[in-house]
Amino acid sequence: MQPQESQRRVRTTNGRAATQEARLDQRKLLRALQAVRDGDFSVRLPSDHTGLAGKIADTFNEIVTSNRARARRTDRRQGRTNAPSHGE
Repeated sequence: MQPQESQRRVRTTNGRAATQEARLDQRKLLRALQAVRDGDFSVRLPSDHTGLAGKIADTFNEIVTSNRARARRTDRRQGRTNAPSHGE
C-alpha cells in the first residue's frame, strides 16, 4: 500500500506509521487552550482531522462553543449586555 503524495508517512513514538495530516499540531493545540484560558471563545481547531486527532479537535470545539454560550448567559443575567466578546 503506497501513501498518497499529500499524505507523507511519518513514524510515531510507538513505531507505527501515521499520515502527517492525521496528527494534531501540539503547538496549535497549546495556543488554542491558552486563548480559551484567557477568555477567547472564538478560537477553533481545524475539523479536518480523522481518528484520535479529529476527536480531540471536535471535542475541543464543542467545549469552546459550550463555554461561549454559558458566558453569554451569565453576562445577560448580570446585566452586561454590552460586554465585549472576543472574536466578534
